[in-house]
Amino acid sequence: MRFVTFFTIISIGTLTVWAPQSAAQEEVYRWVDDKGVVHFGDRPPQQADVEKISIPDTQTQPAANQEAAQDTQPNLAQQLREERAEARKEREANAEVAAKSCAKAREIVSQLEPMTRVMVTHEDGTVTRMDDNDRLEKLDEAKAVVAENCDK
Repeated sequence: MRFVTFFTIISIGTLTVWAPQSAAQEEVYRWVDDKGVVHFGDRPPQQADVEKISIPDTQTQPAANQEAAQDTQPNLAQQLREERAEARKEREANAEVAAKSCAKAREIVSQLEPMTRVMVTHEDGTVTRMDDNDRLEKLDEAKAVVAENCDK
C-alpha cells in the first residue's frame, strides 16, 4: 500500500512539473474563417490562409529583461549604497587630511614652544635665527589649528 501511495505522489509531482512545459507551445496559428471571425490555435486548419505566430520563451524572457534593466539603471537601494560608500570614502579622505595637518601643527608646537632660539634653514642654504615675534606668531597659529581641529 505504501508503494502505491509513493508511486502516485511521484507521478502527480512529475506530471505537474512536466505537463505545463509540454502544453506550452512556441507556435500559434492565426486564421480568419469565412464569416470573418479570427481564430487562434496550436494546429493549423486545412485552409491555405494561415498565419504562423511565434511566441517567445516566457521562462527566459523576464530574466533577460531584468538583467537589461539592471544594466541600464541601478535600483534605489543600490544607489543609496553607492552614495553611502562615496560619503564614507570622502569622510575617510577628510579624516586623513585632518590627521596629517594635526600632526604637522603638533610638530610645529613641539618645536617652537620649548625653544626661545629657533634656527631656520632657508632654501638657498643660509641659516638665520627666527625672530621671537615670528616664533610666537607661528606658535599661536599652530596652537589654534590644534585647538580647532585636533582636540575634538
